[in-house]
Amino acid sequence: MDTCESHPADLEKCTAPLPVSRPNSIAGRFLAHISRETSSGRFIPEMDGLRFAAIGMVILFHLNGYLTARSPFYRAAPPPSDWLAQAATVGLHGVELFFVISGFILGLPFAAHYLEGAAPVNLRKYYLRRLTRLEPPYIVALLLLFILAAGMEGLPPASFYPHLAASLFYLHSLIYGTFSPAMGVAWSLEIEVQFYLLVPLLTLLFTIRSRTLRRSSIALLILAALSGQALFMHHSPRASLSIFAYVQFFLVGFLLADVFLANWGEVPRRNLAWDFVALAGWPLLFVILHSPVLAHWLFPAWILLLYVAAFRGRFVNRFFSNRWIIAIGGMCYSIYLLHYEVISAVGRLTRRLGETAPYWVYLSVQLVLVGAAIVVICGAYFVAIEKPCMRRNWPQQLWGSGQRLVFAKFRLAPTSTTE
Repeated sequence: MDTCESHPADLEKCTAPLPVSRPNSIAGRFLAHISRETSSGRFIPEMDGLRFAAIGMVILFHLNGYLTARSPFYRAAPPPSDWLAQAATVGLHGVELFFVISGFILGLPFAAHYLEGAAPVNLRKYYLRRLTRLEPPYIVALLLLFILAAGMEGLPPASFYPHLAASLFYLHSLIYGTFSPAMGVAWSLEIEVQFYLLVPLLTLLFTIRSRTLRRSSIALLILAALSGQALFMHHSPRASLSIFAYVQFFLVGFLLADVFLANWGEVPRRNLAWDFVALAGWPLLFVILHSPVLAHWLFPAWILLLYVAAFRGRFVNRFFSNRWIIAIGGMCYSIYLLHYEVISAVGRLTRRLGETAPYWVYLSVQLVLVGAAIVVICGAYFVAIEKPCMRRNWPQQLWGSGQRLVFAKFRLAPTSTTE
């Protein structure tokens, strides 16, 4: 769940200015307020549009799980003929869509250096930016959820604190081999952190000068990962919650970055044929995900196809570049951190509405109501906590403000003492 602004300014490979409506319009000012910031003012809008699709799938999955568990009408599984319910049950795979985006975004500056002679990546700045950009929103959300749980359910048992500590350091899955009780969605963030650590090594693939050999090498690594997972992953819960179970999706992001630079020159041409690919491809994605065999072997390549279509299609590109879509997609990190708690809190108030209707109608109504609450509540968290961390020099600004405050109090102290 990374973003273009997280890279050093001289390494960014973003192709379009942040679109806004008329600067003086109410909509334009509102969009500017809720949209993420980039240090260079330029970014790839399609990536935020694809983040919107990914977080939408995850929200649909968790909302469906909440409703079927809490509603007496639907505690039995909805009928197989219910298309929306069938889509919702595989919505958790939106996480893998995020992994491909991370592979693309984080691989891009390394690929630009090795393939186009751009400035080398300063690893110190690279890791410092990861720390200052992503850690504060995560830690604040984790502690906030802990405080809320302690206040509503009483103090947790002493055995809970090691889980909290492990989650703070992204080690819960490796230590316990299970999801964290402190924040259930943190398992995917732990995998992202593992990928960050491996990026300088994995991106050496871009040093291969031959385009055919380079892409074949990445494809062979993807195939090797899929084969290894099919043979060995079933008996290791820790491995199944680690990058070893998902590395193929990050490598698919590398392939997309390679095509973006080497084939498109960062300016993809639009073609109506790719709209038909997207029109058929997105519904078929949910069919594929319902087959364990197809989901394992075909899903990574299918994501690549859909992402290429998002860049190359005319009308589908307009959707993924829509300023409202990318504004919501740009706050997906905050939404991901808190959406399940919002579903639980708001669902208590809304879950009776439409309960006796056909399930797809019921789920649609709840998606509108709860989804709106998620955007508002998580959007407020984004503006208050995450967006300030997008400013590259926020630690220096915070340190400077603290120093000025201390010095101001120090200067005032003698006056108050003499009085």
